[in-house]
Amino acid sequence: QIEGSMGRHYPDTDTLEIDNVRMFAVSPEGRITRGSAKRALSNADGSEVQMFGNAVVTREPFVTAGKQPQPQLQFQGEFLHAWPNEERVSSNQPVVLTRGNDRFTADSMQYSNLDLVMKLQGRVRGTLQPSRTK
Repeated sequence: QIEGSMGRHYPDTDTLEIDNVRMFAVSPEGRITRGSAKRALSNADGSEVQMFGNAVVTREPFVTAGKQPQPQLQFQGEFLHAWPNEERVSSNQPVVLTRGNDRFTADSMQYSNLDLVMKLQGRVRGTLQPSRTK
């Protein structure tokens, strides 16, 4: 689902330009992803969304049977490129990644939620918080 305060459809390229965009996606396994930005460009079916200006994509925490729980994961930057159906996010611009209490910054990144693989590039800095034992 993609919505915003104003939308424009361009029939020649079958794309949508959306102001003050909000995005919501649910995977077949029930994983929830939300996004927002000042502006976005989307293809007709919403399977590819480019987000511009204060872009934020958040994957809500989830648990897969027999595996470790995955904490909330949030990406922030001036540009984020999302493929909701493929559960991928990338950026060729600086980003801030927050995973639970851990925080990373990088000049660019690529993330695949299906593979749980994050590739951070350029000047990468991170702060890992110790896990709490119960």
